[in-house]
Amino acid sequence: MLDLVVIGHVSIDTLIFPDGGRAIMPGGAAAGVATSAALAGAKVGLVTKVGEDFPKEWLQRLSSVLDIRGVQILPGKTIHIYMIYHEDGSVDAPVEMGVAQKMGEVPIPREYLNAKVFHVSPIPPEEQLKLLNRLKGKRITLDFNPTYKEEYVKRRDLLREIVSRAEIVFPNEREALMITGGKDVKEAARVLHEWGAEMVVITRGEKGVLIYDGSFREFPALPIKPEEIVDPTGAGDAFAGGFLAGYSRGLPLEECVGLGLERAREVLKKWGDWSITV
Repeated sequence: MLDLVVIGHVSIDTLIFPDGGRAIMPGGAAAGVATSAALAGAKVGLVTKVGEDFPKEWLQRLSSVLDIRGVQILPGKTIHIYMIYHEDGSVDAPVEMGVAQKMGEVPIPREYLNAKVFHVSPIPPEEQLKLLNRLKGKRITLDFNPTYKEEYVKRRDLLREIVSRAEIVFPNEREALMITGGKDVKEAARVLHEWGAEMVVITRGEKGVLIYDGSFREFPALPIKPEEIVDPTGAGDAFAGGFLAGYSRGLPLEECVGLGLERAREVLKKWGDWSITV
């Protein structure tokens, strides 16, 4: 039996730097969470859609740490994300969706359906709701992405319905404020809990993690030297993966947080979203 099934996007990312330099990296929040959970000791299955252009060596690397029977390879192109870094520190991230349409309808292997926990990574809210309807009665966790900011704000009724189906939600601080309209992070946590999430886990970068399940608990980030930080991409996904590796196996909350913080610190030391190198 799998501990965790992660459903969502796996992408090809092109990083474009201010000096014009480029790097092609594997990406996608689903793979970020799944690889982190696998390295933290969980048995993980991945459900996604990729195109025929997805590098075979990347797929082989994924298969070395997790179950990829849920990876559907389709004619066409993999979702491609362009991370454009500007000199002022801002980042643009245009997306070419490719075959990653209607992710809410992605086939889920029958062998995956008895997994202990299902994590739904960021996809359009309507597609998230499709998956939640298909997984009714299962233990669900989910997270968010600023890519869908407009839908989150305009369709708050839809978002409330989605959150109400989740056992745990994993927004970062900015997303929590955006989704709820809260004035501060604790108010945002209370709102998400009132909407129906049993536990709200808010990642706050160097400030650590805030958890609310009717009472607040705060955990500091693990120390890391500035010179050790290579790329902040994927730290939130790595935290969620580490946390869920413990949570799906019934470990105490403090141990789940510890696994998440360890995985987040490690992914800061490398390029890209995945916790494994390719």
